[in-house]
Amino acid sequence: MTPAMMPRFLLVLVALLLPAQALANDLEGHWAFRIDEATIFVFTLQEREGGGWTGSWTRPAQIDSNGMVFRNMDGSQTVQPESVIERNGVVQLTFAGPAEARGRNDVLQFSSVSANQAQLNYIGLPGDPYPLVRVVPDTPLGPFEDARIYDRDRAVTEAEYIEPWEPTGDLEAAAALGGAPALDPLDEIAIELGLDVAGGEEERVEELPPLEAEGEGEAEAEEPEEDDESPRIGADFLDGLDDL
Repeated sequence: MTPAMMPRFLLVLVALLLPAQALANDLEGHWAFRIDEATIFVFTLQEREGGGWTGSWTRPAQIDSNGMVFRNMDGSQTVQPESVIERNGVVQLTFAGPAEARGRNDVLQFSSVSANQAQLNYIGLPGDPYPLVRVVPDTPLGPFEDARIYDRDRAVTEAEYIEPWEPTGDLEAAAALGGAPALDPLDEIAIELGLDVAGGEEERVEELPPLEAEGEGEAEAEEPEEDDESPRIGADFLDGLDDL
């Protein structure tokens, strides 16, 4: 390869690598494997600032499964992987297997399907990958029914996801720099929604007229107003007409 061709080769290489990296970035977040209304597993995938990935696996503390059906599930435990690698848009987490597995590890490979959908390939288990849906942090497992057998064929493939609201922190930063005092969370939400909270707490309360004592207004209404002016026609108005 001549020196003149080197820049073009590097551009082609970057173009090939960017799509895979973008797919891996879409995996960052929290993912759940659900069957009907029950959350069986929750996975957390996070990209490190300096490069590389980390993750965790929240699963029932007690579970009976052959990879196709799940039953007798109870409790919750979160385990950390022994190793994490990312290659061609696929993030692989390796967890220590149970003691009775005699050194066999659980190797899980995650790949992105869409912004809120992913899939899990459980190495060593037959069948299609497990469908995963994006969930909010701290999503609990369950609910589990004691006598029910959960079949993987009923796994949830898509679900509505609402991004959790988080304050921007701009108001707190301004207060730290000597600007306006930091507002309470409700005020900050109102400002971000475009509502006016500049009036302060006192101006938000509508001023009401002073209360009157019971019966006071009625008494004033019943009393006639005094008239100092004499009547224009008196009782002697007809006196003297006979003399005309």
